[in-house]
Amino acid sequence: MLLACSTAAAQTRITGVVSDQTGASIAQALVEFDNGLRTVRTRTDDRGEFELVTETASGTLIVEATGFTSVRISLDDERVHDRLRIRLEPAGLIARIVVNADDERIPITPVSQYAIGQREIASSGALTIDDVLRQVPGFSLFRRSGSLTANPTSQGVSLRGVGANGASRALVMYDGVPLNSPFGGWVYWNRVPRVSVESAEIFNGGTSDLYGSGALGGVINIRSRTEPQTFIDFEASGGNETTGAVSLNGGKSWGSFGVGLGLQALRTGGYVLVPPEQRGRVDTAAGTSDLSGTVTLSKSFRSGAHGFLRFGSFGESRDNGTPLQINDTRITSLDLGLDWSSLLVRVYGSHEVFNQAFSSVAADRNSEVLTNRQRNPSQQLGFALQWRQAFGAQSVSAGVEARDVRGHSEERLVDAGGRQRSFGFFGADAISVGNWYLSLGGRVDQWQNEHGFSNRNLFPDRSETAFSPRVSVVRRFENGISVSGSFYRAFRAPTLNELYRNFRVGNVVTNLNSNLNAERLTGGELGIGIQPSRQSVFIRGNVFWNDIDDSIANVTLSTTPALITRQRQNLGAIRARGVELAAVVRPNRHWELAGQYLLTDTTVLRFPANRALEGLLVPQVPRNQFNLQASYTAGKWSVAAQGRFAGKQFDDDLNTLPLHSYFTLDAEVSRSVSEHVRLFVAAQNLTGVRYEISATPVFTVGPPVLVRGGFRFSF
Repeated sequence: MLLACSTAAAQTRITGVVSDQTGASIAQALVEFDNGLRTVRTRTDDRGEFELVTETASGTLIVEATGFTSVRISLDDERVHDRLRIRLEPAGLIARIVVNADDERIPITPVSQYAIGQREIASSGALTIDDVLRQVPGFSLFRRSGSLTANPTSQGVSLRGVGANGASRALVMYDGVPLNSPFGGWVYWNRVPRVSVESAEIFNGGTSDLYGSGALGGVINIRSRTEPQTFIDFEASGGNETTGAVSLNGGKSWGSFGVGLGLQALRTGGYVLVPPEQRGRVDTAAGTSDLSGTVTLSKSFRSGAHGFLRFGSFGESRDNGTPLQINDTRITSLDLGLDWSSLLVRVYGSHEVFNQAFSSVAADRNSEVLTNRQRNPSQQLGFALQWRQAFGAQSVSAGVEARDVRGHSEERLVDAGGRQRSFGFFGADAISVGNWYLSLGGRVDQWQNEHGFSNRNLFPDRSETAFSPRVSVVRRFENGISVSGSFYRAFRAPTLNELYRNFRVGNVVTNLNSNLNAERLTGGELGIGIQPSRQSVFIRGNVFWNDIDDSIANVTLSTTPALITRQRQNLGAIRARGVELAAVVRPNRHWELAGQYLLTDTTVLRFPANRALEGLLVPQVPRNQFNLQASYTAGKWSVAAQGRFAGKQFDDDLNTLPLHSYFTLDAEVSRSVSEHVRLFVAAQNLTGVRYEISATPVFTVGPPVLVRGGFRFSF
């Protein structure tokens, strides 16, 4: 890339040209440069050329155009050359290793994508990454609670109404490496130091054509710095509920080599989950103490390629609401990444030990009895390789992926476990002709469940195969409108946790099922993106439908006043369909407003084993969700707020335990006191509403107001 810059009267002139993958110029592309103090914008002319005048060349350049994925480039005063040449890829093209969304909150594409950058993460008011991601409608954990107080097994993620599940129906990645627990599929969100996150990108819809099992409802990719750089970011804060956190991310480069360090310590005493009118002597606060760290060695190459080797360690200790219900986790991991021209490689391995204690609570909640202890060690090894090459207007990609997971559930009365091996290969061909863009892709996966056992009972080895095709088309128009359509199939193989582990929450026992089949989704969507001639407005709408066969759910077998017994089973089919609307408005350089609305109808279509469930709503999925974000920046001050509304939903498959609608508001106010230091005050749940989280059948409620104060240092 070439960059021209002339300096006169302390001003810098940045010029360049924007084109598509064929080399054709892109007119009216939005070009924005942010130097941290001021943002300047312009548009490309008919030849795709642009010119910006700013005080310094150190900052971030963002280029976006309707129907294309945007480009984000970090510039500094040392990278000033003759001319910047920027090539945009058509919208809807996803790389296997890194999701090609941009860092704008709502990417300028007609497909359902969201991106949350450093600015939004820092100003969200939220302490954990999962609470930051709640800015995206349809994002939810298994229940409404967040990772500050939720049991790890309920931290599986769901996207856009496909049905919540503790095992996750979406794949979460950390720089292209799976972050979901290999044993249970849930996510330890605090494994990643908060200030290490450069951006979080969300792609809704089945994406097993690239990512295989786990990407039934979509993909979340969390990105950090993996190239040699010299920098330091540090944040410290403290608040009520005995909450404190420190997070560090730093790096030092020596020529083409670099070393990075990420650390985070987080603790909260939490709050009592049960409301006062139902509370007894055994009810205590639910909280967590987490410690995570990463060491990254990196190397850059003259060709622009780079590689990294990252060692990670994570420890967690939780109180889950009573003296006997506790758990702890220890994870060590090693990740290797190589981004070399058209070749992308990831190799990873981890070892996890999850310990859990269960109890039976008396009806008056004044006593409890220990019912079970579990120790769940698991290990995984895996790799993913992708090759991608452009040939004029055509882009071809192909790759392979393999994974080996072993897990064990050691209990008082049950000793169970097994092994799961999977292998997949995929390919895609994308063609751009004029204002049309067409992509065809598919993936074949084969996996085996081996050596499954429970006590002395041996389960037979089982294998399944899945084919996941995808067809997408995008049409761009000259008036700032683009439309898209896609059809896809996706799947999710049951985890070892679902196959071989029992668990208990309150007085609800859920039994294992070694005969579970994979969930299989067939779906599609239509989208439209509208960007008027004014650069300050973008609107997007999507209509989607998904049918999931053999959906895994916790099915009620029996109910007594003292005990509810459930088992994981394959439902016949569920349907998730709805409408998604998103808009972002920037009336001037100080204000940004964004809003999203999601209407979903997720119901049980068929369940021959229990016809009474047919037509009922799938648990944990509200019909209506609405999110609103607003930010204002002027001089040294910055103010941001995020509101979230979720409608009524049910906590059980029989639709007898409703969880009512709620609205909550998070906010942050910050002020820069020097070039490198910023003070802030952040608050979560400013409305103070104690919304319902679960009914087991005792209700638990959401957190009270959490107010924190702290500072950020960046150099």
